[in-house]
Amino acid sequence: MTFSRRQARSAQAETGPVIAEQADSTPALELAGIEKSFSTGRAGAKQKVTVLEGVSLAVRPGEHVSIIGRSGSGKSTMIRCMNLLEVPDRGVIRANGTTVYSDRILLSSRELVGFRRQVGMVFQQFNLFPHLTVVENVAMPLIKGVGLGSSAALERAAGMLVKVGLSDKLRSYPRELSGGQQQRVAIARALALQPAVVLFDEPTSALDPELVGEVLAVLRELAEEGMTMVIVTHELAFAAEISHRVVFLDGGKIAEEGPPEQIFTAPVNARTQSFVSQFAR
Repeated sequence: MTFSRRQARSAQAETGPVIAEQADSTPALELAGIEKSFSTGRAGAKQKVTVLEGVSLAVRPGEHVSIIGRSGSGKSTMIRCMNLLEVPDRGVIRANGTTVYSDRILLSSRELVGFRRQVGMVFQQFNLFPHLTVVENVAMPLIKGVGLGSSAALERAAGMLVKVGLSDKLRSYPRELSGGQQQRVAIARALALQPAVVLFDEPTSALDPELVGEVLAVLRELAEEGMTMVIVTHELAFAAEISHRVVFLDGGKIAEEGPPEQIFTAPVNARTQSFVSQFAR
């Protein structure tokens, strides 16, 4: 998988001015000083492993941020902290200027559900219910989580499936779909909740190579529509193309961040240089 300097320059030239106009806007999602550790080992011999150390990131409305880095650098933990699937040990998380997590604030169960409707998540695995049809999978969170009536939920679900190119699969079951199609159903399910921000945790990593393109095509369309997105990805050519900003995570810290042109063609940090050099041509 490769990318070119031309791709990075093109992506920056096309997307940069849009975000520049929003420089004074309140971040749609903000992390400040996030730290997270896990305990490993058996009882009596447990060790504390720090996964995130002082991570801060502000994502503005309409911005596309890609998080890259080596396996084990903390990328998935970072994005899971963004919608509190992982609760940080310390730090602050704000959504549209409102503090949703700090050392002194913990959301109630009802508030947490509401927050996650605003900060949607698409995982590596598709997590579809095998006994439900595709349209029922997308409608279920609207019925159970939002309280939408069945007819309205199914109508919205069908519209989202049309959006991701699955209008002919509404009554199919997950087992009848390819991996790429299942991931597109998962994206439709997240979009149906009408979130302000969508987080993608390596959405193509579980797919066969020939199926990756169909999922990336959906993400490109969402980017063109101005969806606020944070994407953990190993698809560096895609990150260079779509991102306003790229974040390189290394050892649980943000080692470098900037526009694609900087990260992929003129990185400053030696670890960033080493990482992107293996993909450049």
